[in-house]
Amino acid sequence: MTFPRGFLWGAATSHFQVEGHPKEIAHRLSDWARWTEEAGRISDNTTADQACQFYERFEQDLLLVKELNLNAFRISFNWPALLQDWRNSSDEKARVLDPKQVEYYRRLLGALREQGITTFATLFHFTLPEFLAESGGWENSAVVDEFEHFARLCAEAFGDLVDYWITINEPLAYAYQSFISGLWPPGKKAEYLSAFRVIRNMLEGHARAYHAIKAVNQEAMISYTMHWRPFFPQNKFNPFDYIARHFRDYVFNHLFPEAVQTGVLRFPFPLSTNPFVAAIAGRVDGLKDTCDYLAINYYTRELSKFRFEWPLDLFGERSDKAEFATNDMGWEVFPNGLFDLLTRDTMPYQKDSKGRKRPIVITENGYAATFAAELTEGDWSLSDHTRISYLLAHLEAMHQAISAGVDVRGYLYWSLLDNFEWSEGLRARFGLVRVSYPTQERLLRESASVYGRIAKNNSVEIGNFMSVRGND
Repeated sequence: MTFPRGFLWGAATSHFQVEGHPKEIAHRLSDWARWTEEAGRISDNTTADQACQFYERFEQDLLLVKELNLNAFRISFNWPALLQDWRNSSDEKARVLDPKQVEYYRRLLGALREQGITTFATLFHFTLPEFLAESGGWENSAVVDEFEHFARLCAEAFGDLVDYWITINEPLAYAYQSFISGLWPPGKKAEYLSAFRVIRNMLEGHARAYHAIKAVNQEAMISYTMHWRPFFPQNKFNPFDYIARHFRDYVFNHLFPEAVQTGVLRFPFPLSTNPFVAAIAGRVDGLKDTCDYLAINYYTRELSKFRFEWPLDLFGERSDKAEFATNDMGWEVFPNGLFDLLTRDTMPYQKDSKGRKRPIVITENGYAATFAAELTEGDWSLSDHTRISYLLAHLEAMHQAISAGVDVRGYLYWSLLDNFEWSEGLRARFGLVRVSYPTQERLLRESASVYGRIAKNNSVEIGNFMSVRGND
């Protein structure tokens, strides 16, 4: 399976999950840095205080990127750490970036540029500056002004070294985990109106950030990431499960991209009849067509089931059942979902309102196994055939979509390194590279060697694909 010439083969990271940023951690500058201090918040009782020490070790880690023949790499900017402390001043001119942190990111991006690596940079990857979190975070419309300002500062500081911008990572995943499941800060549960307000403010924030970056560089390529998750009814003969599936699919998958496509936030009936929801819906200034390419994160599908209880919840809940093999986090391995979303589900968004095609980049896709954070020496997890099988099956699905005419330009595996997986802590291992956290030793897994050969050859050998699937 040969991929188009110039195809981007890369890996993705995010700042809080890998950096162990000394400024952020020492002063607890983010909502997540504070959240991890609270007992019971993280399932394995770990923190990201060290994470992968990427802040100190990035030069070593970029050698791994080179060793794996990758030509693309995704980072995110640490909003809490990048800001100079300006809270004692009401003057907007005092809101500037910390020169030391600007130097760090310019060194990182510059090193990637020297290696000929295409860069993807995300502005908001789930962590808020603590002073914004304390004032309501994304529930408070004031955050939109701050995000626009941050986007402009980053465009001015790093625009010459960034190839692809991502404004907001997985807005619906953030809204769900923070305001419905309560697993992420601020830890609110089943507060749908709060979640909907967050979505509205994120749409406004995305639009404002998009135009702020364009004002600095009109040619910049800008998007947001869509965490696409196919939903299926738990019982295909139960019409109520189809109702839950419909609402979960529309809100999680289509609400945000449809709003960007049309410039109007629209909630499905009968939610739209609720006066509080109706007040959140409507036109968003400057939003329409603020998307130059589609950035898609894909991992798994989800079975949905209706709940017969009061008050009535049209969204139902996630089923704990599975029809296919799962990773250690319970996520089904479902590569067909990647093919379907590329060839069918995202078709309404693959062209702008004027009919111009948008290229697609898979900005995250990966497989997790779980191993305790305290493990060090030994060969644990280095032979990872299940991850290889997952990788190759999804590359096959993506190749089939490309063969069907879909303009996919690149694939970024999540993640280069084992890292801090939010509420799951350090135990969820997504990395091509194993990190032994007590020693910070890096070792390539077998999957890294396989992926490195694919990137080098820009192709997948069918025989290897079949043999790996057979072994699993």
